[in-house]
Amino acid sequence: MRSYRAQGPLPAFYHYYPGVPAVVGVRLGERVNFCPAVWNTGLSADPPLFGVSISPKRFTHGLLLKARRFSASFHPFGQRDLVHWLGSRSGREVDKGKAPHFLGHTGVPILEGAYAAYELELLEVRTFGDHDLFVGKVVAVWEEEALLDEKGRPKPGLSLLYYGKGLYGRPAEEASSP
Repeated sequence: MRSYRAQGPLPAFYHYYPGVPAVVGVRLGERVNFCPAVWNTGLSADPPLFGVSISPKRFTHGLLLKARRFSASFHPFGQRDLVHWLGSRSGREVDKGKAPHFLGHTGVPILEGAYAAYELELLEVRTFGDHDLFVGKVVAVWEEEALLDEKGRPKPGLSLLYYGKGLYGRPAEEASSP
C-alpha cells in the first residue's frame, strides 16, 4: 500500500465514495435551481436535521443563502442522466427550473421522480475548508411508497450512487445482515 504525507496536493480524494446524491432544490422569486450534492448527511433525528455541503463557487450557494428554504431529493438509478445534467451545468448559464418538478408545502421545488424528498428550513451555515455546510430542519417528507421497503428504505438496487468524476452506478446486490 502506498503512503502519502499530508503535504502538498493529495492524490484523488474519492476513497469514501460511492455516495447517494441529494438533489438540492431552491427557489428565489421565480428562479428555480437544482444542484446534486453528494456530500450530504443526516445530522439529528430529534429535531430532524439534514445537511448538504455546497461550494461558494456554485450558483446554488447564493440562492440558498437568500431563500433560507430548500429541498433535498433522492433519486433512482434510472434518473442518472438527469442528475448528471443538473450537476454538469451551472444555473448561471441554463434554466434548470425547466426540469420536471413540483412545489412542496413550503414552496420549495422538488425534482420529479424521487423516491423520497425533504423540505428544509435553513438553520445554520458553517464553513469547512472550501465548502459550506447548510444545515436544515426537515419540515416535510415526501415518499414514493412503491419504491420503498416496509421500513421506508429504498428497495435494494434502486438508489443512484455517485462514484466521483461523472461515474454513476447502483447497488448490485440485495442488502443483507450479518
